[in-house]
Amino acid sequence: MQEPFRNKKSRGYRLRPATGRDRLDSRVRRICSRLGILAVVVAAAIVIRSLYNIQIIHGAEYRQYAAQQQLLDTTIKATRGEIYDASGITLASTSVVWTIWADPSYSSILYTSKTNDDDTVTKTLDPAMCAEVSRELTLRLLSGDGESMDSVDTSSAEYQQQYQTVYDALSRLDSAYVTLATKVNNAVKLSIEKYVTSFNKTHKKATDTSRKGRISVSSEKSFQRNYPYGAFAAAVLGFTDADGVGTYGLEKSYQSTLAGVDGRTITQRNAVGNAIADANATTFAAKDGSNLVLSLDVNVQEIAERYLNEAIAANTVENRGCAIVMNVKTGAILAMASKPDFDPNDPLNYTANEAYLNELVHAEPELYGVYKKDADGNYITDEQGNKILDEEADYSGYYRDILWKNKAITELYYPGSVFKVITSAMGIDSGVATMNTTFTCSGAYGVAKETYHCAGRKAHGLLNMAEALRKSCNIYYIQLGQRVGSQQFYNYFDAFGFTARTGVDLPSETNFMQYYRADQLGEVQLASSSFGQAMAITPLQMCTAIAATVNGGYLVTPHVVDKITDANGNVIQEIGANVRRQVISQSASEVIREMMEYEVGNGTGGGKNAYVSGYRIGGKSGTSEQLNMHRRADGDYKKVASFVAVLPANDPEILVYVMLDDPNNARTDYSSILAAPVAGNIISEVAPYLGIATDGEDRSGTIVTVPNLVGTEWSNAQVSLNIQGLKHQLQESQSSQSAAPVTYQYPHAGAKVPYGTTIYLYTDTYEGSHTEVPDVTGKSPDFARQMLSAAGLNCVVEGSGTVQAQSAEPGSSVQRGTIITLTCG
Repeated sequence: MQEPFRNKKSRGYRLRPATGRDRLDSRVRRICSRLGILAVVVAAAIVIRSLYNIQIIHGAEYRQYAAQQQLLDTTIKATRGEIYDASGITLASTSVVWTIWADPSYSSILYTSKTNDDDTVTKTLDPAMCAEVSRELTLRLLSGDGESMDSVDTSSAEYQQQYQTVYDALSRLDSAYVTLATKVNNAVKLSIEKYVTSFNKTHKKATDTSRKGRISVSSEKSFQRNYPYGAFAAAVLGFTDADGVGTYGLEKSYQSTLAGVDGRTITQRNAVGNAIADANATTFAAKDGSNLVLSLDVNVQEIAERYLNEAIAANTVENRGCAIVMNVKTGAILAMASKPDFDPNDPLNYTANEAYLNELVHAEPELYGVYKKDADGNYITDEQGNKILDEEADYSGYYRDILWKNKAITELYYPGSVFKVITSAMGIDSGVATMNTTFTCSGAYGVAKETYHCAGRKAHGLLNMAEALRKSCNIYYIQLGQRVGSQQFYNYFDAFGFTARTGVDLPSETNFMQYYRADQLGEVQLASSSFGQAMAITPLQMCTAIAATVNGGYLVTPHVVDKITDANGNVIQEIGANVRRQVISQSASEVIREMMEYEVGNGTGGGKNAYVSGYRIGGKSGTSEQLNMHRRADGDYKKVASFVAVLPANDPEILVYVMLDDPNNARTDYSSILAAPVAGNIISEVAPYLGIATDGEDRSGTIVTVPNLVGTEWSNAQVSLNIQGLKHQLQESQSSQSAAPVTYQYPHAGAKVPYGTTIYLYTDTYEGSHTEVPDVTGKSPDFARQMLSAAGLNCVVEGSGTVQAQSAEPGSSVQRGTIITLTCG
């Protein structure tokens, strides 16, 4: 049983009375206890409040932060779609390339370290080691395949430049990321990785000859846009910027189609930020860009570019030129060229055309001039008050802008006499005139206070419309325009599409049209407009309008893209003809076709230089004055020479258009001599290639006398052959053939040859070249003809059946162009 409580005094204890100090200590303890409890409560409140803020108020935000720290979100780049021509030839593609970069701060073999008294570290470059590593990396970068390092010329400027770039980059010892090279192929990248691995393994431990250390060199995957044909159809294709975004041409207008959609991979990552192998990783696959299949044909484009380049060189064309080949019924563009242009693989580089561009910007100061200014920003002028060009100004921006422009859609010009086709269509379709309507040209015609003349101040007398078009009579068309009237003239002008963009699927088509509305077409404006010398338009507008006059009257939207396909070649979208409206009647269109064919004739009309024997060709030339430009040194206006051809004239399929802006040919300004031959030469190669219908006339038994072409500029020499029904072949030369005269031809001048014989032209030899005669016995005549043609030989077939004998022994060497007689039986 528990012992009952007893008072301590009964046991002898004596209780000491509480002192003041004891009582104070007790109070302090109580206060401290309470303060401690209060502190705990306050701390708990703060923690609870913080938790409330973190978990409740900002919970979603912090969860997102946590996820970002825990998860690695990696972009999967979509591959840009490719661009193909009409036959499937690749014009633009994307390849995987690598950026090689280094971390010098972690490349301990490149430097020695010293710890200072203040615990900072001083790094000192090891020049010998840096030079060794730079040399090995440079050799691999320039090898092309990572292996052919022995073939690298270490004394070349290319090597020295690349070596210095690498050395300078590796010398930046405090940098964690420096670029050594970009756009490196996979073979070179693998070679560098192998070298780095081997190097680091070798230097893992110090040896008698080297110290311990490592180099840190890595690679990043990227994409490169490739244009395999270089400066080919550049104004149409355009180019991409460093980030792979379309900047010009089709690359820009179809950016969203070509680019595709990037994908993502989301996975967990460790403390240092690297991905952790995780079965729960989420991947959103990239959607690669779609491909463009163009209506553009590389063969047609090459022909158009070749002859346009030659015309620009031969005629010293100051402000570039352009050429278009278009299907008049669908608006499909088979070729579109602006020359000179640029290489989309290196669009910023204009050095190949720098001399031409320098001359251009000085010839067109009103467009490209950079003028001198004084310290106050005022223009400095000469004694006549004219601003002075600053010869030392930076024109590089102008140079690039000029080359990048698609002249067919970005620049306006006065079309001149080509527009007379449109005025003719207005008169015929409106019913105010027919092809037989006559007006008199007395050589001069007054309108208000203006007096107009025909070219050369000729008096053509009484003319009907067909004769007026053939003779390009300004005065006839002024009177026809007056009969059409201002309101009706403007209505047709608008209907033909001259007041708005054509709608072509290319960027940067100008919208700044220059024309007179009906209420602005006074007597003088109407007179000048009627022969194409008052309203400024684009070349492509002219082409679509001409197409409408000959295709039955339908204005179609021109287009370059024919269809869009996916990565597997499946058609996503097909782009067909888009007829905007009917402008003139079928019957009016038939009359226009007839008049245009009369203009070219069988090599006898005003457009005779565009004639190619065997084809029905319609056309019209235009020599216009650039009234908005400074005059030439001789005081005359700068000119534009243009020519448009359609064929077959009875039922046109294609249109060929050529424009030369400010040609400076010492002999002539006339487009019938400058631009028409270019169109004819293009037709001579394009028409057979496209299978354009001939006139149906049998000329197989026709014998032609070969003209003397020696001394004639080669493209003009070909015009003579086109008209006479002889084919031409310009033999390649080691030297430049721009505006080069013919030095030798075979067959020779005066030779009697069958219609269709190919004449071989040379510009740098007086002997010609030889070829080996193939054995064609036992072959069919057609196959034998193909074999001989491939060997550079002409042939005449006698009899029918298979080839029994040939006039030149198989294996013998004869002059290229020799006519081989085949006896069949």
